[in-house]
Amino acid sequence: GKKDGMAGKPNPDLVPKNGEDAMEWLLFGSEYHKVKYRRDMKSQQGSSSSDPASLPALPKPLSLSKNEHYVNCLRKAFRHVASLGFVEMPNYDLIGQCLRGFLRDINPEISVPSVDWKERLSTSKRRRAISNDTFTLDTGGVAWNLLDDDDADPLDDNTLLEAENDRRAALEAAAAVLDDTSRSAKGDGNNAPGSSALDPGAFAGESSDVARLPLQIQFCLTQAEYNACHSEKIPLHLALRDWMALAVPLAHGVWDTASWERGNHRTDDDGYRNEVYMSMLQKCLDAADPFNRFSDRECYYYPLEEGEAKRKRRRVGTSAVPQLVSDNSDSGNESPLVVVSRVFFSLRLALDMQRGKNFAPPPKLSFGGY
Repeated sequence: GKKDGMAGKPNPDLVPKNGEDAMEWLLFGSEYHKVKYRRDMKSQQGSSSSDPASLPALPKPLSLSKNEHYVNCLRKAFRHVASLGFVEMPNYDLIGQCLRGFLRDINPEISVPSVDWKERLSTSKRRRAISNDTFTLDTGGVAWNLLDDDDADPLDDNTLLEAENDRRAALEAAAAVLDDTSRSAKGDGNNAPGSSALDPGAFAGESSDVARLPLQIQFCLTQAEYNACHSEKIPLHLALRDWMALAVPLAHGVWDTASWERGNHRTDDDGYRNEVYMSMLQKCLDAADPFNRFSDRECYYYPLEEGEAKRKRRRVGTSAVPQLVSDNSDSGNESPLVVVSRVFFSLRLALDMQRGKNFAPPPKLSFGGY
């Protein structure tokens, strides 16, 4: 038998037939290649060597493979792609011309149903950045709050929630106007206008990545990075409060891949690496470094007052599943330090899991409406 690691016999269909390439073989059709694969697998296993008639019969190759015009269209496209360097831009006009060459002999009486590439099915619930639903930030049921009035965040969460819902409504209205304008422009034979100023895609690079995120996450990231830049001026327990506001949704919430990652082709369960999510996880971990990863006692205990033998723990409200509450009177419950440690572990675990995934493929190309 064949030893592990040794290459199999070359497929005779791949051997060039015209002294140049084997473009015809690429046009044999999917049915031919699937049956050919099954035949090859059975032959390699030796299960049908004594009875060749038991192998599935190969279907006839598609007539496309015998048409010199179609073969040359494919050859021209492959030659161009093969000539490109790593950073060179393909000639999309040439590629589009080659693809449209396959429309030459189409029978107009044959009706081929069109495919709506924008409607992608997903086994998980797909959330959109633009919708009529009221948005709430997912924290996975986990919370971490300072209970003293003096330590409460002065910014009301409802302020950001209302601003996010207003932004989503504006994006939806802008998208509707842009869609109507685009249809009108196509009817007049003109190109559609550029993206709206409200469209996150109007920004470039990292700015575009952050602009796609909900305002709550944007604000929490900005606050955490500001604190990290001024770590000598921010009380440790307040820096921890602001950091947890960013870390908890990243560690325990559901990341909306379809809406927050780059491109318009991602789904929540596609299994590919979420690069924007990885960037946010790393930014969050980096923002904790100037504060010694919040391991100092000042984060969890009040300053020692005169006449006291030991410090008192800060009043911190924590919630999870099952619900946990930690304060001075309930010493038997999980401590805030343990909750913070779990968040750190979840962030690192999520980052390691993302690193083990493959990069997502690029969005599908469109050639001028063909």
